[in-house]
Order: sequence, then C-alpha cells, then structure tokens
Amino acid sequence: MVAQRDGRMKSPLWVTKWGDGHSNFVGLHGWGGSHKTFVPMINYLPDGVVIEAPDLPGCGQSSLPDRWRIETIGEMVSDSISFESEFTIIGNCTGGVIGAEIARIKPDLVKRLVMIDPFAYSPWYFTLFLNGNFGRLAYRTAFASPIGRFFTNMALSGKRDADTDLTSSFERVDHDAVYSFLKMMGEHEGPSRYADLALPIDIIIGENTFRAVEKSAAMLGGVWPHATLRVIEGAGHLPIEERSEILCNFIFNYE
Repeated sequence: MVAQRDGRMKSPLWVTKWGDGHSNFVGLHGWGGSHKTFVPMINYLPDGVVIEAPDLPGCGQSSLPDRWRIETIGEMVSDSISFESEFTIIGNCTGGVIGAEIARIKPDLVKRLVMIDPFAYSPWYFTLFLNGNFGRLAYRTAFASPIGRFFTNMALSGKRDADTDLTSSFERVDHDAVYSFLKMMGEHEGPSRYADLALPIDIIIGENTFRAVEKSAAMLGGVWPHATLRVIEGAGHLPIEERSEILCNFIFNYE
C-alpha cells in the first residue's frame, strides 16, 4: 500500500495518507517519532480504512510551532486533518495526549480515542532530563549520539522485543525540537484537562511495558471510568511494532 503526501496548501504539517475509503483514522506518533511509527500497521489495514498520519510540529518534515504549548500543537494538528466526517484517533505514547487535545478541540468529529502505551505524567527519568543544563546534557548523552542510543536501548531491553529498538527514531531528529516537546509535556497539567471527554476510549498497553505506563493507564482509568483497558501479551512499549496484527485487529474490528 503506497503512502501519499497530503498536498493541501493549508496544511501546516507534513501529512502521510494510507488507504482509501470512509472509515477514517488519524495516527499521532509519540516523542521523537514521525508518521513512520505507523508503517508496521499498513499491511493489516482492512478495506475501506484510511489513515492520515501527520508529523507533529518540529518532527519529521513538519515545521516548528510558534510556541511550545499544548494548545498550539493541538491547533496545528487539528488544522492538518482533512476529514470532514467522524474519525478515530490512534495516539501512540505521548501522541495519546495530543489525541485527547484534538478530541477536546473537535468533540463533534472525534468519535473514538485509542491510546497505545500512553504516558499520562512525567516519570522521574523524564523529569531528570528537564533539570537545567544537567538535564540537557543527560538527554544528549542518552539520545543524541549513536553510542548513547545504543546503551540506552540496551538498558531498556526488558521493555521491548529483542529485534526492536526504542531509540532508533532519535537518529535523525531536530534534538532541540524533541527536547522542547519533552519540556512541554513535562509542564502539561495532566489528564484532568480532559476529564469531560465522553467518547469511547481504549487504552492499550504492552504486558512488559514501563511501570510508568501501567501507572498512567490506572490514572487515565480514574479520569475516564468508561475507558477500556487491554493488555497485549508479550509486548513491551512498542505494540505497533511488536504485535502489529493483534493490535490492528483490535483497533479496526471495533464495534
């Protein structure tokens, strides 16, 4: 299935589109990612399903935002979506928070929110990266060099399949932008901002994911008692890569 660039001049972001039909989905990648996050899902798209996946501001081939505020990011992503009828959001990792922001902005169009291995708060290791000059150095040591990424990925081996890499997406990124995104998420007020969302919400996590993701899922369940939680057996923090077919069956065969 061939990806298509969305050529609309109005779009502030680079948007990649897969599939054709009237069952609409928007894929939002997480920290340090791009639209390529969703490539493993493409072979499992049912007939009639179309996915639009923007590169978030400052990521991939999209331009930087005027300011790093969740409202600004939400508006830019919202403006990049071409669907005029209802759609489902698939938010991976921190992309789930951006998805909740879009649902807040477009409550009449977002019919369902799927959050894959989401972070609902900043765990201590993210907070460490935000600790002034020391934090910036720690971030660059872990993610901005090939050696740092290798050792970081090895240290996280228990949270992923052996043939996956949790740091590969950081190889070709604007590290200043990625760091600003992390700082923005660290300043986010938390899931209480989206407590009024009444749409169907599915939270999907890997069995072997981070403890912070498990805690986040519990936090989100407290904010949204109507949300459903699914744990994918054997998966770590990368269910899209590790259990693509199982994940797609759940997302696209929803009733």
